[in-house]
Amino acid sequence: MENSQLLESLSNYVNSDDQFAVMIDGAWGSGKTYFLKNTVVPHICGEHKVVYFSVYGYESLAKLKSELIGKLFISSFGKNLDKEDQVNTKDIVPIVNEIGSAVWEKFSNFKTLAATTENYVINKRLRSQVPDSSPVLIIDDLERISRDIHTSDLMGFLLTDIIEPYGYRVIVVGNVKEIRDVEINEFNMTREKVVSRIFPFTYDFNNIRQEFFQDSGNHFLQEDSEWLVEIFAGYARRNGGKINLRTLEFILTTFTIIDRKLNQYWEGDTQDKLDCLQIKRSVFVNLFVIATEYREGNLTRENIVLIDRILNTRSFFFMHIKDDEEKSLAEEITLKYHDDNNLKQVIMYDNSVNEAVFSGVFDAAGFINSWMKLFRPIGKVSSLDEVANFRNMTDKQLEKLEQQILDDSQKQEISIKDILSTINTFLFFDQNDLYFCKENYLAVLLKVLKKAVDREVLKNKFTYDRGEISFMYSVISADDNILKQVYDILESGDKAQHEMQAEQLVVAIFDDNYELMRNIVHSNLNVNIFREVLDSSQLYSELLTVGSKANLLNQYLNSEYIQITNSKDFHSDENIDILELAQKVEEFLNESLDIGRIDMFNLRNLLKTLKKILLKFSE
Repeated sequence: MENSQLLESLSNYVNSDDQFAVMIDGAWGSGKTYFLKNTVVPHICGEHKVVYFSVYGYESLAKLKSELIGKLFISSFGKNLDKEDQVNTKDIVPIVNEIGSAVWEKFSNFKTLAATTENYVINKRLRSQVPDSSPVLIIDDLERISRDIHTSDLMGFLLTDIIEPYGYRVIVVGNVKEIRDVEINEFNMTREKVVSRIFPFTYDFNNIRQEFFQDSGNHFLQEDSEWLVEIFAGYARRNGGKINLRTLEFILTTFTIIDRKLNQYWEGDTQDKLDCLQIKRSVFVNLFVIATEYREGNLTRENIVLIDRILNTRSFFFMHIKDDEEKSLAEEITLKYHDDNNLKQVIMYDNSVNEAVFSGVFDAAGFINSWMKLFRPIGKVSSLDEVANFRNMTDKQLEKLEQQILDDSQKQEISIKDILSTINTFLFFDQNDLYFCKENYLAVLLKVLKKAVDREVLKNKFTYDRGEISFMYSVISADDNILKQVYDILESGDKAQHEMQAEQLVVAIFDDNYELMRNIVHSNLNVNIFREVLDSSQLYSELLTVGSKANLLNQYLNSEYIQITNSKDFHSDENIDILELAQKVEEFLNESLDIGRIDMFNLRNLLKTLKKILLKFSE
């Protein structure tokens, strides 16, 4: 039903002699309450007294009945109760005073309304309401009722205690699909006796456009409302007609933060403002996807790294050997949202939007810079980006592109991520008879991968999570032989990185470079410092020498071995190296006659620490 039809049906009901309730049934968050409060209640308030009552939050049926009867009683005196106000005895004082102090004295003998629900005053007052304009009761949040209250009991109460004795027109609002399984049969049987009609609630995107965009006060949302509604309507069509208006409100609230930051940025830098509309469209659809997945529980702070594959790229191309193959989260998102042509034209993903969703902060400059690189690049689009369009190419065009990608990979400093994407793509082409070049792409690309890893190690920037391969490069992960070759190269980088950082740690200790030591330790480097010192040039140039820096090594060992209670758990296999280093220190102390007293003092303290660590590890 369209909202206009639903409004007409409800108007007909409240003006009829129907002795039953009606029900509005729709998904949670679909806007039922918003529609009731902003459309239905104002429409019928002129002729009918309306009481809105949410059953959410009541832990017992007795308490619920008490509060509801209280609201109805106050409403009978002409008070408008279409909001979720709690009723207290004090609320009745000014009303009862209107009908005389004698009646109030009768009420004052009771502590709560629960004791007066059957009192003749209430009954008389509720029955005396004008019969030509029946009062209306809206019962909301049926599916959110407490587990201690049976929905069937509530429905029975509405019929026998509200509708039949007092003539109320009752509109029940809820989501039947969310009624608890253990009582659905009982509820359905009761509902047949209580509810005459069930009205399905669906979205009216014209209303959404007006209420959420055109009435928002935000210039972009107002001016681009038609395009924005198409995004949401397209999503609803592809996802069983579902769209959660609470999620929409979250998106718009977050976009307000983003929009303000973008406008502030352009106040100081107008260079990119010509692209203002397109940038705001891009940031909005980025926000729409991430916020929707977050609100549905699919994206969390913990797993957000799983979509790194689609960050800051225009190439959303995934290859699968089988259609039923398990998809990564990044792939699931592109399959779920990217069928929308409007979205595809402007979509990009950037971490600044992730931060806006999870933390409520937005880096406008960062997003705009990323956007300019993707949508206004200096120079031509990369060959790797062009490969996503291979289905529209001729054999000759694809062959030329494949050769170009191979040539580019050997001439340029290509990233590890792009190399793995290329291997994954070419494997897919090879398996589907679409690889046209004669060159052995795998041999070439594995060499390029080794160079890229070595390059990253030298820059001290090599980090690559092996787990990403399984969900980002599905064709590679399906080939055990190639997967092993890739792993071997990546592991060689890990080993080289470990060795380099271990050497840096030894240097940092004897240079008393606390900042570097802290950074290396915090990188979770698991290193046998005793073996590293024994194999280093610093053993004789810095430690076992005149002017020994034994005190610096001693400080480090106390910090990382003595003071850390469970250090044995991380260094249990280092005893032999600790013993060897202790023996070398002791030999130096016994054989060197020309070292000063301070050197002797520092070396002896180091020796004590080494023996203390050995004792600790032997317990």
